[in-house]
Amino acid sequence: MTKQQKIKKYYNQREKLTLKNRKYLRQVKRLTEDFLIEDLDSQGDVTSDATIKGNPKVTAILKAKESGTLAGLEETKWFLKRYKIQITRYKRDGARVKKGDKILKLTGGIKDILKIERTILNLMQRMSGIATQTDKLVKKVGKHVLVVPTRKTQWGLVDKKAVTLGGGGTHRLGLYDWILIKDNHLKLVTSNKLPVTSYFTEVECKTKKQILDFVKQKPDAIMFDNFKPQDIKKIIKQIGKTNIIFEASGGITEKNIISYAKSGVNVISLGSLTHSVKSLDISLDIL
Repeated sequence: MTKQQKIKKYYNQREKLTLKNRKYLRQVKRLTEDFLIEDLDSQGDVTSDATIKGNPKVTAILKAKESGTLAGLEETKWFLKRYKIQITRYKRDGARVKKGDKILKLTGGIKDILKIERTILNLMQRMSGIATQTDKLVKKVGKHVLVVPTRKTQWGLVDKKAVTLGGGGTHRLGLYDWILIKDNHLKLVTSNKLPVTSYFTEVECKTKKQILDFVKQKPDAIMFDNFKPQDIKKIIKQIGKTNIIFEASGGITEKNIISYAKSGVNVISLGSLTHSVKSLDISLDIL
């Protein structure tokens, strides 16, 4: 398997992040159900019940209030089907929108729409915010480096799906996925000899010595953890041609990501993609 084939297989598992995948569906179901239960409790929407007689049929429009990249439409469509709300979709996941663009039209009982309003907005705004920031960074670094999140996520696989819709990858999906040997593992082993295993294996390194020692053992990937881009470039040049995947992580921001992209690494991971997200502003208005 070539280096690019390995990157696609292990760092960009976007095909697994679909509602056709039972594991992903389970997470979306749990997430949306918990939002709604928390919002309604046992009393329901007391404001709508107190002010609106009956449940008249209405139309509502979801609009973008700022430019960005959309995500969460697949999940929203699935969720709304359970509440007998008809959907007309104007945009698709991964589409870029401008302020004022229509995203969805909802038709159904007004109380049904108001009941699920905050759940679907929270879902779409967060996912779209992640996709928007990812898209911005992907444009900066170009196609030769894959931008991925870490496991520092609030919503797990849902956050990772949003990154892929912005043009990024996934990194590993969980602890079960493949081996990533980190500093806490290395503190408790008697030697730096890599385990003999059939799993894809990456080693997190904090020093040049660690990197040069592990390169001799030919792991599938090596992570440069909190290295400066100029130091990464020198070390990769010293190592020379290899099929090992190089990842940069730690201290990477929108301001310095181009320098890391030019350092020779194949993958750049950022925790900030998912742990410090700015939601995309989306509104829902009854016509």
